[in-house]
Formats: sequence, structure tokens, C-alpha cells
Amino acid sequence: MKAKKESSAGRVPMRYDAYGRPLREKKKGRGKAVFRFFFFFLFPYLIINGAILYLAISRPTVSTDDPDTSDYKSASIRIRLHSLLPIKNVKATLEGEPVELKQDGEDYIASLSDNGNLNIRAESINWMSDSVNVQVSLLDRTGPVIDKDSVDIGSGYVEFQVSDTQSGVSFDSIYGVDSDGDNVKPIDVNKESGVVTMPMKAESITVYLSDQAGNQSTGKFSLS
Repeated sequence: MKAKKESSAGRVPMRYDAYGRPLREKKKGRGKAVFRFFFFFLFPYLIINGAILYLAISRPTVSTDDPDTSDYKSASIRIRLHSLLPIKNVKATLEGEPVELKQDGEDYIASLSDNGNLNIRAESINWMSDSVNVQVSLLDRTGPVIDKDSVDIGSGYVEFQVSDTQSGVSFDSIYGVDSDGDNVKPIDVNKESGVVTMPMKAESITVYLSDQAGNQSTGKFSLS
């Protein structure tokens, strides 16, 4: 009997809550509740609201290819849009004037007839927007230029150097009209150096020059 009492005295007495449940089991139940709170409520809440916030502040991006031209009179530029949300509108202006855009698949094409600053702006359905500026300068609006320092008037001829930095000189279209009213063509043309030699039998001659875009310029040379 004595040994039995010692054995009973060595045990840790079990504690119970007001409902008669062991406190250890209650602690386990509380741990499961915390797990359920984090896993089934807090984490989904953070993920969903984080995704909503990300979409709410998501901004479209606008990029473009380099302007392209085939005749230096007009140009086109491809506009590329990237957005997680649908794009609500896309607008383009050249020096403040509206530019027509044509949709080509997911891209847009802007057709340009002049040089200047092209602004492109895209807005998504969450009102967030992005814009880029492209400087367009490849269209040729000026005729060829004669280098005055290169002019050499000799006996029966005039020689000069002509250049056009954009579309290039149309050497085959060069001609002149002298003071006698005669139309004359060049005696010699060096397309690499741009040096042109014209016959000059009259008192003066007016030379007509064009570039590949059709822009024309003139130069007048006189013996006096």
C-alpha cells in the first residue's frame, strides 16, 4: 500500500478547464485555430488584396520602332503597347497636332508627313498611362545646297559642289538655263564628290537642282 501511495504522489496532477477538458488538448486546439486563421484567412486576404493593388497601379508601357521612310516625303512609325489590363485609348500628336493611328494586330502605325516631336500616350482601363516622345527628322523638306566656296568660274564653264544630307542629290535632273535662253546639261558630274561642271557660254546661267524627294533649289552664276 505504501508503494502505491508513492506512485500516486509522483504523478503530475492533470488540470482541466471549466468544461472538463484537459488543458493540453485545449492548447492543441488553439494551435490549429491559429493555423487555420493564417492559412485560410490572412494569407488569402493578403494575396488577393495584393493582386488587386498591383492591378490598380499597373501602368502600360509604350515603345516604338525607329521611323521609316521609302521616299523621304512621308514616314511611318510602329507603336508597341504592353499592358496587363486592356488599353482604353491611344493618342498621338505631332507638334501638338493630332496624328491618325491605324491598328495593326496588337500594334499601332502612325503615318507622318512632316518632321517634329511625336508624342504618343496610352491609357489603360485603370486610368494609369504612359507616354513617349520621338523626334522625327528624316523627312526631306529642303533642296540641295551649293557650297559657295567651291564655285569656280572658268573659260566657258562653271564648277561647283552640291550636297543633300537627307534624301541625296538627284544628279540626273540637274540642268541650267543661260542668259541667252538656252537649256544646258552638265558637262561632267562626279556623284561621289558632288562636283558638277556646267557649260557657261553666255553672260550668266541659272542652275536647277533637285533631290530624291523632289525638293528643288537654284543657283545663279554670272561672269560680272
